[in-house]
Amino acid sequence: NLHVRVRSQIVADGLEQQLNWQSAGYDMPPLEWHEKIKEAREKRQKLGEDAANMDKDIPLIFDCRNTYETVVGKFEGAEPLDTDNFRDSWDVFKEKLKDTPKDQPIMTYCTGGIRCVKVGAYLTQELGFKNVSRLAGGIIAYD
Repeated sequence: NLHVRVRSQIVADGLEQQLNWQSAGYDMPPLEWHEKIKEAREKRQKLGEDAANMDKDIPLIFDCRNTYETVVGKFEGAEPLDTDNFRDSWDVFKEKLKDTPKDQPIMTYCTGGIRCVKVGAYLTQELGFKNVSRLAGGIIAYD
């Protein structure tokens, strides 16, 4: 027998209040994402890793997947959140971005795109970042 359960969330996020998922940053198409990753790599190579950390034109790239997913592989230059559960992401972002300028480019990705919509909404609405994008459709759309 088929039993359908209605859930309030597709991915449990642990947030106390719901964010506006329509205001979650830019949904970057895979081809554009590929070009931005390439440009970031070239800038990092040109400036060196220490300078890259201080250059606000080089996007911060976050892998929003859980640790067991990240160990399979990640985009070059991406920083994993090192979380076991998605709901643990918020404190990690607060800590990692506490001294980051609000106009710093931030790129995020996940497996299918749902987590990154939530992350984008959180980064823009709760933390006040102005230049947030995510890989449209997640890794599964990146071909």
